[in-house]
Amino acid sequence: MMNVQLKIIGDHLFNSINEQLLSLNEAFRNMSRHINPLVVHLTPLGERRSIADMILQNDVASIVLMQVSNISSIEALQSSERKELMVLRSETGTLLKVAPVIVVMESEKVISETRDMPEIVSDWIFNPISVPELAHRIYTVLKRKNLLKARLHFGALTLLSEVRTLLFFGKSIHLTRSEFALAELFLSQMGSVIPFSDLVLLFRSTGKSTEGSNIRVTIFQLRLKLEMLTKGQYTVVSVYKQGYCLKQKTRSTLKEVSDSFEDRFDKEGRYALR
Repeated sequence: MMNVQLKIIGDHLFNSINEQLLSLNEAFRNMSRHINPLVVHLTPLGERRSIADMILQNDVASIVLMQVSNISSIEALQSSERKELMVLRSETGTLLKVAPVIVVMESEKVISETRDMPEIVSDWIFNPISVPELAHRIYTVLKRKNLLKARLHFGALTLLSEVRTLLFFGKSIHLTRSEFALAELFLSQMGSVIPFSDLVLLFRSTGKSTEGSNIRVTIFQLRLKLEMLTKGQYTVVSVYKQGYCLKQKTRSTLKEVSDSFEDRFDKEGRYALR
């Protein structure tokens, strides 16, 4: 279980979210099939917008939800952020960061009147708030900002996002950023063919080269690591003129592999593959 602190600016917005808190946590449970369950805790910040209340704590994943009627209120917040952070940093002598902000807008008119969204804003949502959409946006922002220390479970395989590690029956192997992004995509859609166009979009979103050769090399490297880690129980195959697919063998075979791992410790009591 992972606790998420949702700091809310605006009394009316806080009351509205508080009334839907059970539904919000239920939405997170529905999203948590492959991740550690997220539990949201609300913190009211009233109508004031103090940057000191929005500072990220090392041991807490937090996000700010803020009601705005126009873009000027967001710009004012960003302006005060720079000034207050300078003061706080000089007082504490440490590098402080502000929690990501999701703004709640009354209509799309606010967006249409805005050329550039201030940097402090990570995402936005419109009233009336859809609880499933809010849960999705909170999760996406936390993940994009690397605040979500997620453990993604896919049967016998587990992905540790904070250290980009793939686990299989107690064994582990480290992945590059591109390999990890691919592994997450393939494992979340195990058995399904991922079109090459989707892989191009994935690489583009991570800032990597979208050249076909670069994507194929990364897939090849991931396949080698998967087969080495799982003794061939998982592999990535090419589907002619369609894309790529991650496949696994039968559960009985996986059970045999699990039992055989007990005999594969080195002399120091560690697995040979790390």
